[in-house]
Amino acid sequence: MKKTVLAALLGAALCSPWPALAESNYLKVGFGQSRYANPLDTDTERALSLAYGAPLDATWGYELGYIHFGNLRQGLPGLALTTRSQALYGAAVANLPINSATRVYSKVGLAVVNTKSTVNAGELGSGADSSTNTNLMAGLGLDYKFSPQVAGNIECQYFGNAYQIPINLSAWTVGLKYGF
Repeated sequence: MKKTVLAALLGAALCSPWPALAESNYLKVGFGQSRYANPLDTDTERALSLAYGAPLDATWGYELGYIHFGNLRQGLPGLALTTRSQALYGAAVANLPINSATRVYSKVGLAVVNTKSTVNAGELGSGADSSTNTNLMAGLGLDYKFSPQVAGNIECQYFGNAYQIPINLSAWTVGLKYGF
């Protein structure tokens, strides 16, 4: 009996008409997995993202954000390579509501990507190099509202080349949005 009542309450909550999160400014935090891909190898690391967004109307908005792709550590005997990438971005966001609680969105914009690589060759010495470049970025995401102000979020973003050698950066994140 308790399970039936709980299921009915959950069903009613999921079908209730909440105001769209896309109609308010929001802060978003996400955690997930980044992907460093080059022609020879693909590695993954932890990703962390933070963004602020605002609507322009019911369909269009913008987002300003930061993403850290983690510290990628690779090595051979006697040689260690560490790559750290992060990006600041600005993007136009297009929203498509599926129902009162769920929406799909896409975004396209510009990202300033900073990558620092450090090589440590033990007794032979070490060195570092840094590169900053501007790339087109794109993303797809899905929001599900838990309340009028809080939504869960899953998102995939692509940031293009990260360094002078072709390292493509992308990330999957899961997070929370808070509308205000």
